[in-house]
Amino acid sequence: MLAAPMHSYHPILIHLPLIAFAVAIFFDLVDAWRHTPRFVQASHFLWGFALLGGALAIASGLWAYTRVDHSEQAHEIMTLHRNLALGAYSALLVAAIWRWRRPRSRAASVYAAMAFAGLLWVAYLGGKLVFDNAVGIPSDRLTGILHERESEEHEHEH
Repeated sequence: MLAAPMHSYHPILIHLPLIAFAVAIFFDLVDAWRHTPRFVQASHFLWGFALLGGALAIASGLWAYTRVDHSEQAHEIMTLHRNLALGAYSALLVAAIWRWRRPRSRAASVYAAMAFAGLLWVAYLGGKLVFDNAVGIPSDRLTGILHERESEEHEHEH
């Protein structure tokens, strides 16, 4: 087992479901217009994997939401990130049910692609939280990093 705080698992758990959703939706779009059985089989597996992995990612995100050091500005972005994640996941769940009830539905495939676009916005906000707001970095560690950077005088060669 990894020796890390429980909230640290969120960044680990989010990437595979994102890729699985993207590939599953791509396969559905191809199948909706080309009727290719191998895409349907792969898509079924990927949708199941993405929904399960997405649920784990959301659970770990909700855990992290209350446990990471962050600023007031970051808290607003975290709340938006959480709310949009729940909305996008719900929309993708609807898309999964729709496509399982009506295989090869072009409308379901397009709806899923639009729902995935919402998930990409969620991912963008997650990156913004980490890279612009240092969410997830303990305050004492962040202070140490800032002092370390201030004391170093070096140039990077390009």
